[in-house]
Amino acid sequence: MITNKKQPVLWLLSDTHLIADSLHDDGAAFQHMRNTSAGKDLDYQEIALTAFVRKAIAEKPTAVIITGDVTFNGARISAERLADIFQPLIKNDIAFFVLPGNHDIFDGWARKFKGAQEYYTLQIGPAIWKEIFANSYQDALHEDPSSLAYSVNLNPQYRLILADSNIYGSQESRSHPITNGRISTFQSNWIERELIDAQKHQQQVLFFMHHNLYRHNKVIYQGYILDNAVELQALLQKYGVKIVFSGHMHAQNIIGPFANSPIAEVAGACFCMTTQEYGQVQLNETRMRYQVHSFEMKPWLTKAEQQKLPQQDFHQYLQQLFFNLGEQQLIQIKQAMQEKEAEAVISFADQLNWNFFIGKSNYSNEEKNKIVNSAEYQLVAKYLPDFKRYLDSFLEVKQSSQQLLLKW
Repeated sequence: MITNKKQPVLWLLSDTHLIADSLHDDGAAFQHMRNTSAGKDLDYQEIALTAFVRKAIAEKPTAVIITGDVTFNGARISAERLADIFQPLIKNDIAFFVLPGNHDIFDGWARKFKGAQEYYTLQIGPAIWKEIFANSYQDALHEDPSSLAYSVNLNPQYRLILADSNIYGSQESRSHPITNGRISTFQSNWIERELIDAQKHQQQVLFFMHHNLYRHNKVIYQGYILDNAVELQALLQKYGVKIVFSGHMHAQNIIGPFANSPIAEVAGACFCMTTQEYGQVQLNETRMRYQVHSFEMKPWLTKAEQQKLPQQDFHQYLQQLFFNLGEQQLIQIKQAMQEKEAEAVISFADQLNWNFFIGKSNYSNEEKNKIVNSAEYQLVAKYLPDFKRYLDSFLEVKQSSQQLLLKW
């Protein structure tokens, strides 16, 4: 039992993608990796996570949970560094739970960088994962012998199930990590036993995994939603589970509950992108309240640490990294229309994309009409019908992704 308090509070992070500073010298090889990292901040995450831990110690949530992809490329040194950064939580009576993502276990991309070269570095096997994050498993109620999944008795009313939705082999890999995920039959049987036991003890279950239970976007879903999501949905619904927390897609998005499926899912944003979002879950005997927060790390840093950050506001720096993702789209758009029109369209698309990834695409009808009637949207519709489909997917969001209230 983690706590006897009737109103525990959880802080949720996802996709921290830490690469330890000791794994690179900021040389040409690392700079190339940084420039192709899909908008992730690879330079300041040790500082950012250190600041986050200090905030947690000051505000004392019951537990901090990371829903996978704790490392950038599966380097053992990065996982060890992250465990070191979060160790002060344990010393301050704050529980710390992690589950792996598709980049963490036997990732063949694990590398260190020196000058213009990249070199092999130790990967993370399942046994090593448990050693590195021993505190998480020491607090476990039960462990699944077939995977890295485990359960936790949060308090008398709530049980946490932290599933392992990743596909990896039994030895080190030489290839890229597998993006898609699946709950194996063995793990599914273990999960069902946990659900039966939780029901026996009259506990509400909070379910965590890296991959998504639902298709959160009609375009952005391949490799994100579980291969056997329908089977897991049926299992969780059978035992009355109301909420699933995930990550992986890097976008802050809430979907459900639905009339035909009473399960809601919160997909958390990537912490090393956009606005460093994290979720806060407040629980009591009758309800769960979820709220997104944007982390401001500067108040939690020393002056020396602050001087290591970019001169611009850190969230502006992250936004610029994110907008740089549009450069390839800009090439495509410039080929289809005049340069001034192309620049206006990419700025328009960047903002829609940004709003979706930070969970602010729940537009009013008036806002949707303004978007659809804009000159930029009409240009996309005329010249780039496939790209229009991508933008249209953002207009289908039907609920807030900033907060959720569930009553039991």
